Amino acid sequence: MIRVAVSYKDGEIFEHFGHSDFFAIYEFDEHDLGKSTKRLVDTSAMHGHKDMADLMKREKIDAVICGQMGDEARSMLLSYGIIPVPGYCGDADTAAELLVTGQLPPADGGCCAGGCGGCSGCHGGEEEEGGCGCGC
Repeated sequence: MIRVAVSYKDGEIFEHFGHSDFFAIYEFDEHDLGKSTKRLVDTSAMHGHKDMADLMKREKIDAVICGQMGDEARSMLLSYGIIPVPGYCGDADTAAELLVTGQLPPADGGCCAGGCGGCSGCHGGEEEEGGCGCGC
């Protein structure tokens, strides 16, 4: 089984790993990647990188897709043997499928991966106070 978690909001990849209220967890059959299940996990009562990273460890996640992820969260996931995959926007289901099939293109930094000024994918290029959590 290959398990991928995606920070999730309304079917889309949510902007920030540590602030996500939901994660979609996909389980793919490693012998038939066309067979998969998806479930949503409510993380609204959890706060911060450690809580989220610990959840990923408990859920035996192999990789996490999100918009933005700080160095601390990235280090925690890596220490648990989980691959961080930040820098993405768009449809969560599609991103998970593309990742497990090796077709997810490299992140272009357009969705909060680059800090301030990198939020074009999250707010249409507008910098909104408290918007995506990248500091803009």
